[in-house]
Amino acid sequence: MSLVKVKQYKIKVEWGDCDPYGIVFYPNFYKWMDSAQWNYFKSIKQPISKLEELYNIKGLPLLHTEAKFLSACVREDILNIQTSLVNITNSTLKLQHIIKRKNKIVCAGSEIRIWAEEKNGIIKSKAIPEKMKKVFEYYLIEEKKV
Repeated sequence: MSLVKVKQYKIKVEWGDCDPYGIVFYPNFYKWMDSAQWNYFKSIKQPISKLEELYNIKGLPLLHTEAKFLSACVREDILNIQTSLVNITNSTLKLQHIIKRKNKIVCAGSEIRIWAEEKNGIIKSKAIPEKMKKVFEYYLIEEKKV
């Protein structure tokens, strides 16, 4: 994994992230992956707010997400989310998130997001401009098998 192309986002598990047994409630992993996605685009100098303004898109709506949970996390764990771009199509971007605690993978997830516009109140996908595809292709790496 190229460290330049993999972007880091750290979080500390808080009391409110856990269920009554002190284990992270699984939807929080999706919340953290979403936050890592925003951080990813900002760290490659392409914040989503800038892309919205330049290309008249409506963010990068989520089309598909999935996660594989490998180990429980608890309050006060420090998690490092490593986000990378692993696939580009005509109108989608796939991000992979590897979540680690002390260098051990605890969760692996991905998101497919669409390049979207709004017309007459309907959000639909549209082609990613070639200029942006070239920018994104620089950061493209092979998906890690977990």
